[in-house]
Formats: sequence, C-alpha cells, structure tokens
Amino acid sequence: MPAVVVTCLQDVAVQVGANHILRPHRSTFHSPFGVPDFDPDRERVWRRGAVEAALQSLQQPVDGPQVFEY
Repeated sequence: MPAVVVTCLQDVAVQVGANHILRPHRSTFHSPFGVPDFDPDRERVWRRGAVEAALQSLQQPVDGPQVFEY
C-alpha cells in the first residue's frame, strides 16, 4: 500500500526505503506536521496544506525515493 513519510529527516526516510517523502520546509525537527510559532488558526491552515501536499504526492508515480517539499 502506498504511503507518504512526512519528515524533516529525508535521508533517514530514503535509507529505510520510503518512496514518497514529504519534507515540510517551515516545520522543525520536533514538529514535522506543525509550526509552533504560528497561532492556532494559522497552524491549522498550514497543517491542512501539508496533508493536501502529502495526498498530492501519492498521486505522483515514482521509481525509487522521491522527496516532495511543502
């Protein structure tokens, strides 16, 4: 089953064999699915965008590890 690994550690995801890797550029090491500096409403919008980016990356055919950024 296809899956997306959302992580700030893309090298680790590649090493374990993940094919769809989403690297959020505004997140931190401890919060790959959030931005603690944002107020709650803004962070909710950001998180929804990250989920949508993950779903869009699943629609992309890949042959081996592919890193997508959000």
